[in-house]
Amino acid sequence: MMNCPHCEDAQNQVKNGKTSSGSQLYKCKNCNRKYTPEPKQLGYSKAKREHAIRLVLDGNSQRQAARHVGASHGTVANWFKEYADGLPDDLPVPNDKVDVAEQDELFTFVGDKKTKPMS
Repeated sequence: MMNCPHCEDAQNQVKNGKTSSGSQLYKCKNCNRKYTPEPKQLGYSKAKREHAIRLVLDGNSQRQAARHVGASHGTVANWFKEYADGLPDDLPVPNDKVDVAEQDELFTFVGDKKTKPMS
C-alpha cells in the first residue's frame, strides 16, 4: 500500500481518480490530502517537438507537421517560434573568397499584361 507523503500513514489510502496527465491520484483519509506518488510528465516530449520542427524545415506546413505528430497546429507554431527565437541573429560568413557563383536558370520578367480587364 502507498504511504501518505504528508502524515506517513499507510492504512487509510484510497484511489481518487487520475490527474490530467493520466497519473493515479490518491487521497489520505487520515489528513484528507491528495497526492500522486509517481507523476507523469505533462506535455509533449522533446523528441516529438524536434520531429515537428524538422518536418516544417523540410517543407511541410505547420498543420501537416501537427497532424503527423498528433498535436495542434498552434502548438507546432509555438514550438517553431521558440526554435526560431533561439537561432543566432548574424549569418555565418565564409572564410574563403568566392571566385565563381552559380545562378539558377530561372529568369522571369513581366512588363505589361497582354490582355486588359473587361470592366
